[in-house]
Amino acid sequence: MNINELWRQRFQLFWKEVRTYGKYIFNDHLKFVLIFAIGAGAYYYQQWLATLTASFPTAALLAALFAVILTVGSVQTLLKPADLVFLLPVETKMKPYFAKGLRFTYIISLYTIAIAGAAAAPLYFQQMRSAVSSYLLILLLFVLAKLWNLFASWEALYMRDDAVIIYDRILRLGINFLFAYFLLAKFSFFYTGSVVGVMALYLLLLHGKAKGQSLHWERLIAEEGKKLMLFYRIANLFTDVPALKGRVQRRRWLDWITALLPRERQDAYFYLYIRTLLRSGDYFGLVLRLLIIGGIVVYVLPFVYGRFLVSVFSLYLIGYQLLSLWKHHRSKIWLSLYPIPELHKKKAFLSLILILLGASSFILAAIVGAAAAEWSVFLLTLMLNIVFSYGFTYAYCSKKLEALT
Repeated sequence: MNINELWRQRFQLFWKEVRTYGKYIFNDHLKFVLIFAIGAGAYYYQQWLATLTASFPTAALLAALFAVILTVGSVQTLLKPADLVFLLPVETKMKPYFAKGLRFTYIISLYTIAIAGAAAAPLYFQQMRSAVSSYLLILLLFVLAKLWNLFASWEALYMRDDAVIIYDRILRLGINFLFAYFLLAKFSFFYTGSVVGVMALYLLLLHGKAKGQSLHWERLIAEEGKKLMLFYRIANLFTDVPALKGRVQRRRWLDWITALLPRERQDAYFYLYIRTLLRSGDYFGLVLRLLIIGGIVVYVLPFVYGRFLVSVFSLYLIGYQLLSLWKHHRSKIWLSLYPIPELHKKKAFLSLILILLGASSFILAAIVGAAAAEWSVFLLTLMLNIVFSYGFTYAYCSKKLEALT
């Protein structure tokens, strides 16, 4: 078996899928939204910087940001379930294969560090009053720290105890925070050097524990499967992904919602869609995450008009991503046995979208009102959100469903 050829084939198949679904993800519609979001974000970022004082914890904030970036991620192996049988006998010859995976993962992670570094630069230069060369040196050290993180995460994968993986990430997150904080806050070399010594000692300890142990193939394959399913779930928001495996989970604490639903025949589709929303990890978790992120952003923004825009933009993202729920049951032939007109299906789906956007509108408006400490701001935001939700549902979604049908 040619190990190098195996990686080349796997990488070509992986890259082919990325390009195929990437065309649908980064379409003209999303590009326009991203350009608008980046432009608005840059404007309000600049306005926010003007309000900061010298006491603002810049070093701690940036250290937390880079600590997360350095900690997350693991080596991309592109392994498949069948490899547990066919590649296990040649495990001792797989070192070049995994080395290529490490190199590929490291190169991709450099883009993340570069983007975060560019975004954090205005804040750092304004608050820390440092030279460009000093900041570039810090980013270079972060690049080296990312390599240490990848090596450490790889060594931890040899451990048979799953708790070790959790402890490893928590420990590395703390080490990365101290490393980034000492650099950004301009502590003496002694503090940074001490953290580097701890990093080296920890990596040697992991290497010693992993030495002589075989690879945990089940864990590697499971991790790769999670990464692939995450990419498929993102792509499925824009186009059909036949390889996507749905996840269903009963959430007992939400059973009271379905208990309130009507049981009439014409409400069958509404019941089906809301059940799907509550039990599917693809939709419920997505709505919850977008709502939490939007709520945090509108709360911390110091500008009222910026809160209005982010609030509406959050509603747009929630509604747009939920459009894929319309196609969730497309392969269920038994749904055609429902003695219900097709018009009721569309009406039920639009009603669900409007209810969700209406509830999200109230939550976001309440957060905006709490941040501004004014009832008038709450009422104005709520009115703006409701108008947008109604227009988005019956003007945009209604036409979009015709194209998706």
